[in-house]
Amino acid sequence: MNTYSKSIRYIIEMVGKAVSLLILLIMAIVTYEVISRYAFNAPTSWAWLVNKQLFGVFVIVGGSYALIHKSHIQIEMLYEHYSPAMKRVIRWLTLIAAFCFLGGLLWKSTVMGLDAWQSGEKATGVFKLPLYPLKMFIPAGVALFLLGCIAVYGREE
Repeated sequence: MNTYSKSIRYIIEMVGKAVSLLILLIMAIVTYEVISRYAFNAPTSWAWLVNKQLFGVFVIVGGSYALIHKSHIQIEMLYEHYSPAMKRVIRWLTLIAAFCFLGGLLWKSTVMGLDAWQSGEKATGVFKLPLYPLKMFIPAGVALFLLGCIAVYGREE
């Protein structure tokens, strides 16, 4: 289990670092939009939609990245007072709850992503941005989060 845990953590770390660079692209697009809108009175039709897509990828990967770095909220003042046996029970309950939620999300997002892919779903409005790449990325990000849960909560500390 230790080798598996290290491998998953490494993959999440690398994907997280790569996706973190999207924030620079998001900032550049926002800057371009603001200058275009207010300096030249020529707003774009694509900036908001592209930024929503990029931010979606950022958030999806950010959850698993935060998980492996133990950055999610934990109520330390309560948790630290529990016995090791109770902490183990809490860890397993957390893993089960995560599997229930993320399993459902994986199932539904896969159906949604495949439907979007097959229909070639595009955004409505002036700028017809393809939506299926993000919708196909959602199940991949959720699967990565599930693997991260196994790596983090499935092993004893």
